[in-house]
Amino acid sequence: MHNLSALRTPIYTLSLLLLGNFANAAAAADARWLGIWQAKDSLFSLRIVTRDDFLHIEPVETLGFQWRNSPGRISGDSASFNVEYQGVLATVHVQLGEDGTAIARPVSCRPDYHVVCALVQNQQALFKKISEPTQNAD
Repeated sequence: MHNLSALRTPIYTLSLLLLGNFANAAAAADARWLGIWQAKDSLFSLRIVTRDDFLHIEPVETLGFQWRNSPGRISGDSASFNVEYQGVLATVHVQLGEDGTAIARPVSCRPDYHVVCALVQNQQALFKKISEPTQNAD
């Protein structure tokens, strides 16, 4: 039987993908998004950098999960983008919090009968910024 942390990994995967690949050049200058982010109570972590006027995700510790995400939009303290993972297409919303935190949650997930969609329904993931960027990839 799987433990609870194993059930959380789909939301981590969908969520931190949330934090990346935002398609707004003005947002690229917003350092609050840049750096290494780690999911609470997990080793799952990603680096967010700017390149070609976009924010991109670079895996740091992805627990073996592979996904694709589309360029997204950032608007002040929030961002959203699409993530494809194991036959699922999800739209994820990320809200920056205080003290270098962000909450990521899916706002849609298709097909809704897929086990990944069932696991992430009404879930959210808390991320903590654990490192500032050392240099910009521009």
